[in-house]
Amino acid sequence: MNDRPDSLSRTLGWALFISGIACYLLLSAPTLLRFGIPYDAPFGPVPAKIHPGSYLLLMALVVTLSSHGHPLRVLGRELRRQPLLSSYTTCMVLIFVWAVYRHGTSGAAFIIEALWMPAVAAYTLSLHDARRHGQTLQVIMVLIGCNAVVAIGESLLKTRLTPLYIGREDAIADYYFRASAFLGHPLANALVTVTLLPAVTMLPWKLVWRVALAVALMLSVLAFGGRASLVGGLVVYGAMAAWKLSSDAVHGRYSYLKLTGGLLALMLGATALVGVVAATGLGERIFQNLQLDNSAGVRVRVWEAFDHVSTADLLVGVPPARIDDVAVKMGLDPLYEAIENYWIYLSLFLGLIGFVPFVVGLACLVFRMWRIATPAMRGAIFLFLVAGSTANTLAAKTVSLSLLVTAIVAGAGQSRTSNSRRRDPPLQVGRVDLGVVGGRP
Repeated sequence: MNDRPDSLSRTLGWALFISGIACYLLLSAPTLLRFGIPYDAPFGPVPAKIHPGSYLLLMALVVTLSSHGHPLRVLGRELRRQPLLSSYTTCMVLIFVWAVYRHGTSGAAFIIEALWMPAVAAYTLSLHDARRHGQTLQVIMVLIGCNAVVAIGESLLKTRLTPLYIGREDAIADYYFRASAFLGHPLANALVTVTLLPAVTMLPWKLVWRVALAVALMLSVLAFGGRASLVGGLVVYGAMAAWKLSSDAVHGRYSYLKLTGGLLALMLGATALVGVVAATGLGERIFQNLQLDNSAGVRVRVWEAFDHVSTADLLVGVPPARIDDVAVKMGLDPLYEAIENYWIYLSLFLGLIGFVPFVVGLACLVFRMWRIATPAMRGAIFLFLVAGSTANTLAAKTVSLSLLVTAIVAGAGQSRTSNSRRRDPPLQVGRVDLGVVGGRP
């Protein structure tokens, strides 16, 4: 196997990979539609239903595999080396085959986008060295920081950089303004932002820049108006931070001066943050709707969907058109509302025959990512599963899981290399074996 980290083909593979990730972060479905690409619209050719970033990631995988030797041999080796990720990939291929067999190709592209591409990203990045891992993480966080700044600006100016479309028309009309920024839908923005927030702790930047980025990301979640993401983030990350700080304090890792100074700085920072929010009106939709309004009520009513399908349908699956009919029977507005829970939607769409492989595969991916993730990113995994369940996160075209998996793999490679450097300065840089990150084989 060719392990030269600076070979031309491997550099090209990483360039294609990072270009694909950048496309994910900069080209939302409304933006693509504005450019004449009906990516998420109910019309247009089949090739247009795959995101340009996905094409780049697939090319990156092929080029990167080739840079290590014969691509099929290298791929086989990677499949054996990462059995949990391979199990996830196998399960997602199986449910795609089942969905196409049952319902045809219509409505099945989201499986490629939402469920195949995380595996493609993980395989590709794991074949690059730790230097590329660190660069990838920084590119992602710079772009997500730019997304946050744009969102805050949109919220202050009450105007969107890119209109939100349904079909061909600009049909989004929120009573409370919600920013869309680069990623498009406000709730998708909120979920991606809050799950990538812990990655700030892994950046090799000065403290002031990391704090500034973290503050911008937190403010942008308010601008996006994602209640589940905001509340979930406060609970999960707040509990993790409180546990870490209290544990360190009990074990005497902080002097009295550091402890009192840190608490004072935290109080002043929180006060300043509240002042900024109050003065700018960020999060107006969240703070004035902290109750079970119609939007939140839909997420409770979706469980009624099972009352409108037969036992046979629950076994083999229901086509998308009939799921839309079920939503109408439940009293949902077909223009603005849907079954906002990917567990329910996929159980209806795939049936028990396809839903079981989905659950097994997702469990394999979660366990794999949990094993290699830093403690902070483990909180992000948990939050993704909880907050993402309040929307069609994995039952629609989304880049959220691909971005989370990429950040975890990049952070794991960078973290392992940093730890090795402290123990053994003359580190030999090569392909990072993520199977032993965190002290586990």
